[in-house]
Amino acid sequence: MNGFIKNIWEWIKDDWAENKIRFVLEVLCWLDSLLCAIIVNATVPELPFLLLYPLWISGTLIYAWCAWSRGSFGMLATGLMIASMDSVGYIKVLFH
Repeated sequence: MNGFIKNIWEWIKDDWAENKIRFVLEVLCWLDSLLCAIIVNATVPELPFLLLYPLWISGTLIYAWCAWSRGSFGMLATGLMIASMDSVGYIKVLFH
């Protein structure tokens, strides 16, 4: 188990060394996702979409940039697709 944790720690250090900005943005997006999940769970069934949509959309767009910087087309396409779909939902909420 100790070797597994050491390998993870080395991978984290390598990722930090490769691109510090991307690393920080990915950690912030992870916290954004965690915050959205907490808000959803705390407010069901009356979700505050005016708060959640901008948080979620900004996080997926940042994740998309991070995927692009890693050279991951699949993750980039997924991030852009989710941001696009949620943007439509957000517009619908704003004009409802």
